[in-house]
Amino acid sequence: MSMSRRPSDETLAAFAAGRLDEGLALVVAAHVEVNRETRRDLAEIEALSGALLDSIEPEPMAADARTLSVALPHRGIELPPRPAAPPDAAGLHVLAPYTLGRWKSVGRGVALRRVEVPYSDTRVFMLRAQPGTRLPAHRHTGAEWTTIVAGAYEHEYGRYAAGDFDEADDRHAHTPMVDPVEGCTCIVALTGNVRFEGVVGRLLQPFVRL
Repeated sequence: MSMSRRPSDETLAAFAAGRLDEGLALVVAAHVEVNRETRRDLAEIEALSGALLDSIEPEPMAADARTLSVALPHRGIELPPRPAAPPDAAGLHVLAPYTLGRWKSVGRGVALRRVEVPYSDTRVFMLRAQPGTRLPAHRHTGAEWTTIVAGAYEHEYGRYAAGDFDEADDRHAHTPMVDPVEGCTCIVALTGNVRFEGVVGRLLQPFVRL
């Protein structure tokens, strides 16, 4: 898990190179939108990569890369205005090209809104939790990447607040506790499945589909 509260160097480099699955890339793009330091790091990676472009044969950019590129803030290039953030999407401009589901309750104090990402096996959704909510202990069979958009939560690996990126995988089990004052709104990308732990978690497993 990234203890810097930002994407690992490998993840950011893969994002810059367009090598990530679109669902995972969307959650990284949300983090880039809300975190100034990561935007700076991404600009440095792009500047270093730019020196190599003259020796590479040009290829058409994928449609998903174009939409994410337009939605993110750019530096020194005249581009059309960013698309407006969808209603009730925590102000995330990167979500403008996507279809969002309705907010649905998935447990006491927790609501989920799915983000439809075509041609991706990654499940992407927004999660909104009320102050003081304790989520069941769980682990994953794949990746769980989270960008915190508002509020905060903490678990065994530390506290994650607005603008942070929580990069977990199948090595990590955690029990998130939502900030008792601010609550938390985040966007999450999941590969694999969620496995709840403990008696309560096992009782919830048949009813929760993330």
